[in-house]
Amino acid sequence: MIVYPAIDIYQGRVVRMTRGDFSTVEEVASSPLEAAKRLVSDGAEWLHIVDIDGARTGTPGNIDAIRQIANRFTVQIQAGGGIRDFDTAERFAEAGASRIVVGTAAIEDPELIGRLVDRHADGLAVSVDARHGMVVTTGWTETTEIRAIDLMQRLAVEGVAIVIYTNVSVDGTLQGIDLPGLEAVARAFGGDVIYSGGIGSLDDIRAIARLRHRGIRGIIVGRAIYLGTFSLRDAVDAARSTAA
Repeated sequence: MIVYPAIDIYQGRVVRMTRGDFSTVEEVASSPLEAAKRLVSDGAEWLHIVDIDGARTGTPGNIDAIRQIANRFTVQIQAGGGIRDFDTAERFAEAGASRIVVGTAAIEDPELIGRLVDRHADGLAVSVDARHGMVVTTGWTETTEIRAIDLMQRLAVEGVAIVIYTNVSVDGTLQGIDLPGLEAVARAFGGDVIYSGGIGSLDDIRAIARLRHRGIRGIIVGRAIYLGTFSLRDAVDAARSTAA
């Protein structure tokens, strides 16, 4: 059970926001490199990096920041944001991402997902972001008519090994998690799931870790760590001890 601290990069700044609402953007670290330094020193095995500009516009703007982090630290990186074609996926990989994350393209270009599965295998994760059970795209600004459960089932058929599921309805709120909803999408997928959204306490970490039998293999944490609600090290300990 891996805890992935999040570094969301928007216009060069490390930010957090609430429920994907850009009007709530707040800066939480002086730079991506400084955020990475702090998280690595606190025991990060992986970093979850999102190019928010890329996710919103389809044109990544922060790949250099990912490259700087990869060159500076030995930590593994999963990163995405604006990967809508094969060449952009390769740019993320060449910048040092151990695992690339694709979101909107899973809806708009299923053929691309097949190519990336063949190319990267478990070095690929597909991000399924949902608000009230319906998939959202384009940096969470567009709501589709596709149910998260249905997309999960389709991705399983397409051979995707890892899905990152974010409950946008609670993301950044620290108000807790929708465990029944998480169980439902994990059951629909049947593979490895990394969860994100609403985590506000170590009890939330433990509750997710107890779903390991459902295929939950990772937990992404952002605002709670930056606010000091709990430390990354404590989150890692809670996840590992509960999963064990």
